[in-house]
Amino acid sequence: MAKISAMDIYKLLPKTNCKKCGESSCMAFATKLQNKKATVEECPILKAPKFEENRKKLVELLSPPVKEVWFGYPDKKAILGGEEVMYRYELTFFNPTAIGIDISDNLPEEDIKNRAKFVEDFVFERTGEKLKLDFIALRNASGDPEKFKKAVDIIQKNTKMPIALCSLNVESIERALDTIKSKPMIYAATEDNFSKMLNMLISKKNNKREFALILSSNNIKTLKGMVKASLEQGIEDLILDPYTKPENISDTLDKFVMIRRSAIEKGDKLLGYPILGLPINTYMYVLNGNNPIKQFIEELDKAAGMMEARTANAMLNRYVDAIILHGTEAWELMPILTLRQAIYTDPRKPQTVEPGLYPIGNPDENSPVIMTTNFSLTFYTVTGDFEKDGVTCWLLSMDTEGKAVDVAVAGGQYCGDNAKNLLEETGVRDKVNHRIIILPGLAAPARGDIEEKTGWTCVVGTRDSSQVGEFLRKNWDRILSEWKNNNN
Repeated sequence: MAKISAMDIYKLLPKTNCKKCGESSCMAFATKLQNKKATVEECPILKAPKFEENRKKLVELLSPPVKEVWFGYPDKKAILGGEEVMYRYELTFFNPTAIGIDISDNLPEEDIKNRAKFVEDFVFERTGEKLKLDFIALRNASGDPEKFKKAVDIIQKNTKMPIALCSLNVESIERALDTIKSKPMIYAATEDNFSKMLNMLISKKNNKREFALILSSNNIKTLKGMVKASLEQGIEDLILDPYTKPENISDTLDKFVMIRRSAIEKGDKLLGYPILGLPINTYMYVLNGNNPIKQFIEELDKAAGMMEARTANAMLNRYVDAIILHGTEAWELMPILTLRQAIYTDPRKPQTVEPGLYPIGNPDENSPVIMTTNFSLTFYTVTGDFEKDGVTCWLLSMDTEGKAVDVAVAGGQYCGDNAKNLLEETGVRDKVNHRIIILPGLAAPARGDIEEKTGWTCVVGTRDSSQVGEFLRKNWDRILSEWKNNNN
């Protein structure tokens, strides 16, 4: 699929440059539309009857080949799909894979409540970003519609998490839809229950009930037929589950790639929907004794968690838009969330922190001043190493446009002029009784320029921030004493 240009969009705009959208010109608005920073509805002129045809064409033009589908609450939703490219470097990926944790309706009420709260409260921070879970997948493990409905009530009374209703029992789904207050994701309409599920959901839709429906089949051709039949009945928020047996993950991944390539490169609208992956099936498969690595691991549930995490990461690398997990151990969730963060970081925008002065520990006037960059991975690695090693210092974060030290030195961002501006803006000279800056080892080529522009003495430190603590313990008192002797 050819990439849409700003000019393609501009041709369909009113070209009045009226500024009513908040932009200086229609071309500027076209650029924002291209980058998904604005919506067609923000142009009031397009709402006029004479521009109706252009508005429809614009909506069609800007609709991504993979439909964007959401479920949950309007102010707390899981958003799936909306992707436009096969490879991140071509543009970026927009909506990170939604990660859900299952809850069985067979659990006691207190356990359902506690597990739901765990999903809602789970968070860990990496490079300044808080990584969280996205939804609860309620499993009708009991097969009892009443227990399923009661579990829905427990979850929504204690959390505000988006919910996936997971049951192949149409009656259970119907009863749950009567009590749920948010827009749910429904798992699943299959080849066996499709007609019955569809008829029930058509009735609910006619009563203004919103939902996102998962269609499940291991045959792509059958899956397309189910999509077509759903669309004919006005059910448009669809998610695809091309399931295979958990022991054949490679076949599952091949289907994921086939579906995404058909949607983006071949324009197959019947496959242009988000994809669901079920690492939980791998967990259950291993837990039931099918453990290929059991001779190395004594605890079966730990082995299941390891296999589940491996499956989840493989799926993240193959276009999955939502996954359902069972394991909740931090050692399982952290690598999955970390990989998701890496995949869905916009390659056009380096991750940065705010340039400035950061006290590490409780620094005083005799503490060292160390200067790093504002590339978030560098910054948080440095601060983590410093805190772990008990380093006390004034840490300067230079604006290098999100580049690491060696790249910023080569590109001219880690330089004397930027160092001078940083020292002046932070007022660090008023916080210390010396004029010494410790530079990272990779910044050695910039030492002369920084000394010349700032008038501060630069000391080249270690290449690795994990070595700074030892470097300071051995050298800082001597460096500070020599500087004071030379400047008295």
